[in-house]
Amino acid sequence: MNKNAQLQTADQTLKGAVIALGSYIAHKYEIDPQIIALSIPVVSAIMAWISTRLGNPHTACLFVEKEQPKK
Repeated sequence: MNKNAQLQTADQTLKGAVIALGSYIAHKYEIDPQIIALSIPVVSAIMAWISTRLGNPHTACLFVEKEQPKK
């Protein structure tokens, strides 16, 4: 497996863990299940946006380095 594929897998695993943890905490605090379900795509979109700002904008991955402009 190449390095970028491993980093992409790690990135998606981390994002999935954040969503799962947030859903678990919301459930423990008895938040309405419909609100939890509706918030999952919003949280996912926010994490993808953050990934394009901090990581590689083409893959929305935090761990893959940004491409350097060609000279």
